[in-house]
Amino acid sequence: MVSPRATHADELKLKDGTKIVGTIVGFEENSFRVKTNYGFAVVQKDQVLSISITDSAKKPDAEKKPEPAAAKPAPPPAAVNSYKKNNTAPSTPPNPAPPADPTTSDPKTPSANAPAVAKSVTPAATSAAAPAPPPAPPKPAQPESMRERVTGNLYANETYGFQMYKPPTWQLVEGARAVLPGAITALGTSDQTTYLLIGRQPIEKSFAGDIDATDRHLRSTLDNFRALGEKKIVVSGEPAVEKRFRVSVDQHDWSGVAVFLQHDAHLYTIFGMTSADSDLVQIQENVISRAISSLQFAKP
Repeated sequence: MVSPRATHADELKLKDGTKIVGTIVGFEENSFRVKTNYGFAVVQKDQVLSISITDSAKKPDAEKKPEPAAAKPAPPPAAVNSYKKNNTAPSTPPNPAPPADPTTSDPKTPSANAPAVAKSVTPAATSAAAPAPPPAPPKPAQPESMRERVTGNLYANETYGFQMYKPPTWQLVEGARAVLPGAITALGTSDQTTYLLIGRQPIEKSFAGDIDATDRHLRSTLDNFRALGEKKIVVSGEPAVEKRFRVSVDQHDWSGVAVFLQHDAHLYTIFGMTSADSDLVQIQENVISRAISSLQFAKP
């Protein structure tokens, strides 16, 4: 009679209930390298709940049943594959033989190809290894169709209910909302030396807080920003804050003004700029100021 040969196996119990049986053959900084019947598995240390070493005895060689010649190892459970993903691949990848269907197999005849560790894989562990794809993010709301018209020297925005003076040489700037986030309309000269842009956004923190946030944004995005002062004015019968400044754009000096006012729980920003390289800069500054002061909201 041949005496059994004592061996030992390392059993790693993971936090998701999975058990991995094999021999720990290496330690890395944050993982174990385990040799199993189907190859090598790399298991992250923070996923291991416990490690136990068990002694087992192999059956005598005379009692061993011959293995089928065509038998091939079944693929490792999906839960184990999840630990090997993005880590060291096994030196000899397992043959991807299809697993037996439990609904058609004879329960009295166990599969010769199924490894013992496969029995410890629970449905919860399998589902955790292959999570469902996240839901698609909601599509951003399309901007409201703009209804605006120009009649002579009068610009009217019917979508947001206001109108203002339009200088004779100014025209609508098409696509302003697509180019500048938050913009609802833009007017300017055809030579692009003077323009006026109107933005609208919900008040997030407070009127003063949102003004400060917009002011910091201007200072961080415009080159050579120089503040020239601010004052309180009235636009459409409502209090507003006017800030004047100078900036550099493409090595040219520009004169700018930003007016902030609150209307209907929204912050309106009227932003005007004109080239300061011309002797007409003061005239254009006056034209911008006239257009801003003429803005009137329709009465509810």
